[in-house]
Amino acid sequence: MTSTAQGASGENVAPVDAVDAVVPRTSTSGSGSGPAERYVIGELDLSVEEVGAELHGTMPAVPELAVPGTPWLRTSALACLADVVLGLLAVRGIEPRIPVTLSLDVHLFREIPVGATVRGVGRAVKSGQTVAVSAIDFLDEDGRLLGVGGSVFVPAPDPTLRMPGLRWALDSLRRRYGPLPEPFADRLRCEQTEPGTASMPLRPEVSNAAGTLNGGLVPVIIEEAVRSLTPGATLSSLGMQYLRPVRRGPAVARATSHGEVGTVQVHDSATDALAIVATTRIFPAPR
Repeated sequence: MTSTAQGASGENVAPVDAVDAVVPRTSTSGSGSGPAERYVIGELDLSVEEVGAELHGTMPAVPELAVPGTPWLRTSALACLADVVLGLLAVRGIEPRIPVTLSLDVHLFREIPVGATVRGVGRAVKSGQTVAVSAIDFLDEDGRLLGVGGSVFVPAPDPTLRMPGLRWALDSLRRRYGPLPEPFADRLRCEQTEPGTASMPLRPEVSNAAGTLNGGLVPVIIEEAVRSLTPGATLSSLGMQYLRPVRRGPAVARATSHGEVGTVQVHDSATDALAIVATTRIFPAPR
């Protein structure tokens, strides 16, 4: 979130993490006449619109977003939807400063079947120039509540960074690259390396404007680390605290299980710096 571009007035501007991932960047090789990469968040077919003071985001639960071996939607995909919607709400409160994520959480009441369309209704809880606290409700097509979530954003430390604003950010989300060409974790090259551990390389299609790992994709590596301990498990709860960005990678997540509850730490393997800490809970196994 900290790299810059020049706005119309010549000031430094940069988009929020989730939005930047769907804005095309032109290639510097060949003719330079097209996007250099297909950005992964742009393949999720997310859409966001303003409804009064709220932001409403939708995401189709396509088969590529299923937990492998199950008919259920990945909770990490919902966390990605939450990151986009709540990040945009933070833009509204903090603009023209750049919002950065301190925490993000998702809690589901039931497993969500693939084939559904999930709507995330985001609203500001506290909106100001120093901190933006937001909440989100996840609803099915009939308006039934599936789960809840929330986030805390603060302005980026560099006060000279600016962004064009919420309207620009919403317009940028209309640029799509989808559909997902393969299952979500495979698309991210995220793999389980041993029980309790998962790894994800830092590549252009999963990075933000600063060249660091997009925060909305971090939940996938956390989910995979937990699943490596309990194959077929679906997360019912995921809470993350963002300490620092993954700048070089690969990002490596290490999970510890305490029955249905687990803890996860994500490090930047290039420096062994601790980047994210998370607490998870899985749905009970069927009896």
